[in-house]
Amino acid sequence: MNIFLANNSGLGDYILMNGATRYVAAQLGVEHVDLLCIGDHNKFMNVSWMYRDSPNITVHPEPAANSMKQARKKIRRRGKAFPHSEKRVFFWGSPVWWEMMPRFGLDTANNCWPELFYAAHQAPFCARHEHFFIKRDFEREERLFNSLNLPNDYAFCSDQCSYEDFKLNIKTKIPVFKPSSLKDYFFGDDYIYDWMTVIERAKEVHTVDTSWLHLIKAMRLDKPKYYYHVRFGPYMQNIFTSPYINDDYDNGWKILGKNGNVIENLF
Repeated sequence: MNIFLANNSGLGDYILMNGATRYVAAQLGVEHVDLLCIGDHNKFMNVSWMYRDSPNITVHPEPAANSMKQARKKIRRRGKAFPHSEKRVFFWGSPVWWEMMPRFGLDTANNCWPELFYAAHQAPFCARHEHFFIKRDFEREERLFNSLNLPNDYAFCSDQCSYEDFKLNIKTKIPVFKPSSLKDYFFGDDYIYDWMTVIERAKEVHTVDTSWLHLIKAMRLDKPKYYYHVRFGPYMQNIFTSPYINDDYDNGWKILGKNGNVIENLF
C-alpha cells in the first residue's frame, strides 16, 4: 500500500509532522509514502533533508500557493498523480479546525491543533516524539557553532516568524544570541537542523511560535525554556489546557508575554 500525505505548508508544520510521517511509513503493509511539500526551494530542501535516510519516503516539491484555497487545489491536483495511493490530507481552511475536531473525537478545550493533524494522518499523537528522527550531520553543526564565536554562557532566542519581528523583552543575565541577527543565517545551503548543536549548548531557550519552536520541542531539552505568546488566533487559545506547549514528553516550558512576564492563564 502506498500513502499520499499532505499537510500545512509551514516549515514548522513539516517538522511537527516528522513523527507522523515516519509512523505512517513504518506501518505494516505500507510500501511507500509520498509527501507533498508546498513552498519555495529552501523549504523543499529542508523537508527533504529530514527524510534523506528513508528510502520509502519521497518528498515532492510544489511551488508556494498564494492562498489557502489555492493550496488545497494544489493538494487535490497533485494527489491525482497517485491514483492508487491512500490520501491522508489536512490543510487549514473550511471547515475550520474547531469544526473538524469532533470528527476525530477531539475537543477544542483539551486538544491542540497538532493532534488534529496527527489524527488526519492516522498517527497517534505520541508519535510526535516517539517516532521523531532526524539524521544529524554533526560536522555541519560543529562548523556552524565554531563560526559564531559564542560565549560559554548564552541564551538562544528566536523572536521572528515569517511576517513579523516581535522584539521581545528577554529577561536574562547572560548574552542573548538570535540567528536572525546574522545576515544570511538561513539561506543557500543552510538547514535549520544545522543549528541543533547551538541550541543544545545554550543555557536558556527563548522562542515565539515558529518553526524553531517545533524543532526545539522535538529535541526535548532539559534546560530553562520560554515560550512567548505573541501570536494569536483561535488555534492557540488552549495552550494551558492542551499538550501544545507542555506535554508528557517535553515539558517545563514557561509561557511569557511580549514583555517577558509570566502568563498564568489566557483568561
